[in-house]
Amino acid sequence: MKARTVAILVGLAIMVALIAAGVFRERHAARQALGVRVSVRGGDGGGLPLARPADEHFDGAALERATHDPAAAGLQVFIVTRHGHLVFARYGRGFDADRVIDSGPFARVLVALLAGVAVRDGALPTLPPGHFDPAQLRAAIERGAHQSYADYLSRTLWRRLNAATAWIRLPAAGAAEPADCCFEARVQDWMRVAGLLINDGSFEDTQVIPRGWVARMRQPVSADGLEGMGVELPSRAPGAGTFDAEDLIYLRGNGHWRLWMVPSLRLAVLFGAPGAAGESRAHAAGASIPGAGASAWDQTRLPDLVIEAITDRPSAQRAQSLMQQLVHGH
Repeated sequence: MKARTVAILVGLAIMVALIAAGVFRERHAARQALGVRVSVRGGDGGGLPLARPADEHFDGAALERATHDPAAAGLQVFIVTRHGHLVFARYGRGFDADRVIDSGPFARVLVALLAGVAVRDGALPTLPPGHFDPAQLRAAIERGAHQSYADYLSRTLWRRLNAATAWIRLPAAGAAEPADCCFEARVQDWMRVAGLLINDGSFEDTQVIPRGWVARMRQPVSADGLEGMGVELPSRAPGAGTFDAEDLIYLRGNGHWRLWMVPSLRLAVLFGAPGAAGESRAHAAGASIPGAGASAWDQTRLPDLVIEAITDRPSAQRAQSLMQQLVHGH
């Protein structure tokens, strides 16, 4: 009986050991997969300058109402900046300003911005118009700058934004650094990138990207006219919703992650929420989909609500002037 008990205990011990070894191998493989990344060193990583909504001519109550709009369903991040000041921020599902996210296609704008620096520095010849291939551009920058993409990005752009250290996740050890995805950075540091796009390449009165390069990025590079160099251009297709600002551009990430910018208003809006699986390119690029069901996401609505909350935009001023004419004493 004792021998049988010992055998059972030994068998159980072996089984536990095998299970533990399997778990260890799985966790070790997961750690290795997560560890295949290169750092993009940043600056001091401090917070963004703060301002009250009213100080930047916002109707604060209107901004608050926007967070409860159906277009904001599943909200994880909702950040509004104007003139470089953080005026409104709401987070959900464990997110905060320091949360590191995989930006997905947001990363494409970084290589497009870096191309302007490389052209200025003589590390890259003038690019042909109407063409944008992130992988080819990254390789050309590395050849011309004699540096890795991550190092050149760190030295000429990311550190100059005082952003915190970020990472580029590689598909495998020794693989080329992707320039169209896999860039892991803090939520708030994307608002610094937005500042460059809003202010013609300037950040905190320092010209990081050559003047005029952002305008070059806005020129269409796709046949449908919806894509510039690393940025998305709003749709003007018949039947689709349009934005309340003609110069709006945006970055399109995974799901319903969007970073909207209106240079004429010095406005940036970052919205993050998971989207439905299989979201179509037309849905992502246009706005609402004509004829689609009620679940279709109208991506024009949220930025429009923010724009409408600005009290000193020209259209708002005209409306106030008309009200003053119609209502005595106003």
